[in-house]
Amino acid sequence: MTARTRFWEVDAARGLAIVAMVAFHCVWDWAYFSDAALDEGARYFSGPIAGSFILLLGLSVALDRDRTRARGCSLAGRAAYRVTLIGGAAGLVSLGTWLALPDSFVYFGILHLLAACTLLLAFTARFGAVANSVIGIAVLVIGWSGLLDAAAPEPWLAILGWEAPRATVDWYPLAPWAGFAFLGFAVGRTLYAGGARRFALPDRSRATAPLEALGRHSLLIYLTHQVVLFPLFWLVAVVL
Repeated sequence: MTARTRFWEVDAARGLAIVAMVAFHCVWDWAYFSDAALDEGARYFSGPIAGSFILLLGLSVALDRDRTRARGCSLAGRAAYRVTLIGGAAGLVSLGTWLALPDSFVYFGILHLLAACTLLLAFTARFGAVANSVIGIAVLVIGWSGLLDAAAPEPWLAILGWEAPRATVDWYPLAPWAGFAFLGFAVGRTLYAGGARRFALPDRSRATAPLEALGRHSLLIYLTHQVVLFPLFWLVAVVL
């Protein structure tokens, strides 16, 4: 594997998740400014979108470790860089939502979760695909079991999987959501072992090029899309 190897299907899948996320946020923004409310069914759309991002994060960590080895660089240093990059983006989201939505700002949303998962995977990666699969399934089972369907014993513990301690528009605690990251890492270590695709796949990179471009810039798009959409839907709501 060369240090610059990319897999078109991974970038395209991430790009598709970006398109789905932007579409969902368009609906959410319109509902917010038109004094409507999304019903409980909305989580059947937002949940799979979030789950796909988290799973792809785990898969990307597996691929990135192979690229880092190919460059002869430090795995710990690379992990620290990724945690800092995603964590810094999460901090910007917290700041931006605190300014725009002070009563329900994001203090542990999906980017905060992705940063935490990147850090956790830096420690569990050495155990391999099987162990990370077991960890991922265990986290999902705990999160979906109902054991944490209550207020946390201490507010600061809520990020482990309990209910949000205060109102927020984006809440993704470790259980169950981090489970997808561990499973994604296991998928990456299995289907792309050693940095090579371990299954046959026709080349569709030309057809999916637009999605791939979005996927390669997913963090930037995540940070900026609401800067455009939020005022746009406010203006549309005012005009209409």
